Amino acid sequence: MELWNFLDELKEKLDSLEDIKTEDYNSIEDAVNNARLEKPIWNRVNNVVAVFADLKNSTQISNRKTKRVYAKFLEYTGYPFVKINEKFDSKFIDIKGDGGLSLFSGRYAEIKAFLAAETFKTFQEKYVRGKFKSKYNINLSFGIGISKGDLLVKRIGRRKEDNNFFVWAGNAVNNAALISKYVKISSNKTIIGVSKDIYHILNQEKFRDYLILSCECSNKRNLWEREERFIGSNIDIFYKIESDWCKKHGEEYINTVLEIINES
Repeated sequence: MELWNFLDELKEKLDSLEDIKTEDYNSIEDAVNNARLEKPIWNRVNNVVAVFADLKNSTQISNRKTKRVYAKFLEYTGYPFVKINEKFDSKFIDIKGDGGLSLFSGRYAEIKAFLAAETFKTFQEKYVRGKFKSKYNINLSFGIGISKGDLLVKRIGRRKEDNNFFVWAGNAVNNAALISKYVKISSNKTIIGVSKDIYHILNQEKFRDYLILSCECSNKRNLWEREERFIGSNIDIFYKIESDWCKKHGEEYINTVLEIINES
């Protein structure tokens, strides 16, 4: 390799891409399908809801266990994350090693994103955490962040051998990742955190009894806790929930919320 010639050529290539342009799209699917490669054009989609799930203590788990065991952890993360988010109409899903990114857009995207996150959380708590705790002495839990904003997407890399991938830029993903980071250090269980604008949608009167308050199995109370942390460059508010879907009422509540969405 002629190192300096190679680096000079790389710099020249980047210099030719400095004039970044954006194109607007109405849906995540259109933005993805029209994403350009090796051109300085980023596709914009407005009002995207991002769900970011991140495994807690992943480095410690990887270092303490064999690669085969760690791979099993990732299977119990990736496959359920994809299938559950597909079920609730996610428009884009990407597995990030020991976590995942899922994007929602359109009417009631905030509600669908939360339903998906809460269902993934319930699956992990009901079927996964206890199994791996007893078998491998590992507490498998996640921080899940949900946020909303405009996003830019582009394919980065080269066409050769399909060596390229989608990159998303914007506050929806960045803030969801930050919220995920905050909530995963606050409990040994999987916790969901949502930005305040997401919470206000969940707290609408028609959804409140199903997404904010506890069910009839306990005294009616707000299941969410209010937090203040740095989100982006400012101190901002988000809300977190530790409860899972109730075994008795969870399916009923999901179906009722979906009916409200479909009839609205």
